[in-house]
Amino acid sequence: MTKHRGIASIVFYIILLILFVGATWLTLTYGASLSPSQATSTAPSTLPEAFTVFSESVQHHMSSTIGLLLMQILVILIAARGMGWLFRKIHQPAVIGEIVAGILLGPSLLGKVSPELFNYIFPSSSISNIQLLSNFGLILFMFAVGMELRLSDIKERLRSSLIISHAGIFLPFALSFPLSLYIYPKYAAEYTSFLPFALFVGIAMSITAFPVLARIIQENNLLRKPLGKLSLSTAAASDITAWLMLAAIIAISQSGSMLSTVYNLAFLILYVLIMFGVIRPLFRIAGKVYDNTEVIGHTLVGVIFILLLLSSYVTELLSMHALFGAFILGLVMPEDLSFRKIITDKVEDVSLLLFLPLFFVSSGLQTELGLIDSPEMWVMLAVFTAIAVVGKVLGTYVSARACGEKPRESLYLGAFMNTRGLMELVVLAIGYEMGILPPSIYVVLVLMTVITTVMTMPMVHLINKVYEWRKHRGKKPHVKHPDQYSALLSFGRPQSGATLLRLTDQLLRRGDKHPHVTALHITTNKSINTIDADKYFHDNFLPLSQEAEKLNQMVALDYQVADSVEEAIIDKLKQERFNLLIVGAGIRLSDDANDRAAISMRDKLSHRIGSLSVATTERLLSIRNLVRDKMQYFIDHAPCSVAILLGRDYSMPKRILLCVESEADMRLLAYARTLAENNQAYLDLHSSNKQTSWGNLHQSERIVSSDLCVTDALMEGYDLLVVSHEEWMRSYDNAPETLACLPSTLIMSLKNGYSLDK
Repeated sequence: MTKHRGIASIVFYIILLILFVGATWLTLTYGASLSPSQATSTAPSTLPEAFTVFSESVQHHMSSTIGLLLMQILVILIAARGMGWLFRKIHQPAVIGEIVAGILLGPSLLGKVSPELFNYIFPSSSISNIQLLSNFGLILFMFAVGMELRLSDIKERLRSSLIISHAGIFLPFALSFPLSLYIYPKYAAEYTSFLPFALFVGIAMSITAFPVLARIIQENNLLRKPLGKLSLSTAAASDITAWLMLAAIIAISQSGSMLSTVYNLAFLILYVLIMFGVIRPLFRIAGKVYDNTEVIGHTLVGVIFILLLLSSYVTELLSMHALFGAFILGLVMPEDLSFRKIITDKVEDVSLLLFLPLFFVSSGLQTELGLIDSPEMWVMLAVFTAIAVVGKVLGTYVSARACGEKPRESLYLGAFMNTRGLMELVVLAIGYEMGILPPSIYVVLVLMTVITTVMTMPMVHLINKVYEWRKHRGKKPHVKHPDQYSALLSFGRPQSGATLLRLTDQLLRRGDKHPHVTALHITTNKSINTIDADKYFHDNFLPLSQEAEKLNQMVALDYQVADSVEEAIIDKLKQERFNLLIVGAGIRLSDDANDRAAISMRDKLSHRIGSLSVATTERLLSIRNLVRDKMQYFIDHAPCSVAILLGRDYSMPKRILLCVESEADMRLLAYARTLAENNQAYLDLHSSNKQTSWGNLHQSERIVSSDLCVTDALMEGYDLLVVSHEEWMRSYDNAPETLACLPSTLIMSLKNGYSLDK
């Protein structure tokens, strides 16, 4: 029956194809007779003529609006990503590299080196398209920034945050007034009146870039430390204050005087009251209900985008700029982490990766470094930068000390608050667009922005060096809990953390005496925002925390953001003294179906195109760190003993096999016995060396014949294999048939002075 249906379907398809070809031929033949007799054929008759027609078609589409815009976006994105990558390599925020890319693509470099190419890529008639897209991207970005600023964080440290942030705003703002009085007559009088000019210079000197600062805090692993929390809450309070001030300044600037802006400010207050008194409570209810991607559908996201555009439109009508409305709507979003992460995931990647580079380039096209063409202009740049740095750092330091912070933490706060970054560029773009900032002053302030942001990390490193120099030389690393066995367990997937903690408890607990355990999870994506970081922290440590509660085991939680997982782990081991590092075996030895499939595909592709090409592709796709085998790196570089778990649904082993080869491996016996004791398990002992002396055996222990081969029935019935790293490399690592029959396996490399029985 099935065969007849198959033949019938083929016959039907052939008939359908014949009818289609016949109808097409008849239509074209008849249609040709209807063509006007006087029409001349322009169809090419030779291949060269056809190629000429093809070339003209390509050039036409390249110069079309959409073709030109797509080419510009490609050039901008490649330049922005490349410079961002380069600046991250020199330990600078990627956003500074993207700002520099915008300047380099503008008249300052590309326009000077190759004017023809510059005019071809960025003709003056197309700049308005880039600016329009970048402004829409800024609306999305400011919405995401508002969501990153959680009011609950500010409330926890309200007094200190407000005092420190306002001091960091008011002092540079006040210091800018004499400078504005001096430069206004010569540089700005023909563009605008003094009041809006002075106010815009003041706000430009005093703003802090929260998004850039948040990522600097993450990269320095201060996110969950008191200094990091105070820095973020202070920066959040500073940003909210600065944007409220900016909204008022824009209203004043567009009205021309304080008196004529009364209505604007009155409606500003009314708008803020409605947003926080009505919209925010409604969204708080929604945040409790819509907390996962299954229930947050297109309807809710559509409502949020409509509100975003409406809020932006209202503030634009009230002479406070559309960006302010986007920022306020982000602030009133519910503070539930799951809700905010879902919404930011939908908004932030598009705004950061696509639209913001367009903004940087549109800013760069307006930044003509050639305008700084005299010693006076260079002196002005130095004075602007000095006032911005001194005002921000000094104001923050003095106010932090007044709030009870220590000198070192106060200096760090001053350095952090000096970060201006993208938020400063947004302010400058608004001032330039409104005709308040003249081109020369705009260029000076853009360069001041780059300088003050770039100097943040060197200032932090300088503070570190100064305080390290003041410490006593030769001081040994700090040892936490010297009377306890100390272990660092590092994990990737959430459930792996719980498994490794269970293993740590069984491996190191002696009766009621628990080891000191630190759990480390590392995110390799340095561009994540604070919402993502908090969500990752909660989700990744939740299974481990629940397991710790069951085991009655105290665990110190450490979450870091780093470029290299291996280097971050080794740095942690060197900063604090641990007896043992416990990690998972990685995906190369994983029994997870997806991991096994990925490794199998990788091996096949490596045979086909070469391992070097595969490794290069993996780097481009940012998966190299995930698939690379890290076992040997830890063995070679860790200053302490290392335990690597090859988990096969590891739980509570009841039959344990210890395999040794040399006398040095006998130190594993203490660990294996502790495992057996804590699990009430049987322990079997196997040595490939017939001369091995096991000493006095415990009641639950027995010796397995050394004649048995590891690939035979030796592994049958065991829940856990304990083996030294040397024995693993000799007998198991390159034996696929052996790997397939292994139970859960604990591979250990013991360093001198770090054994369990010491």
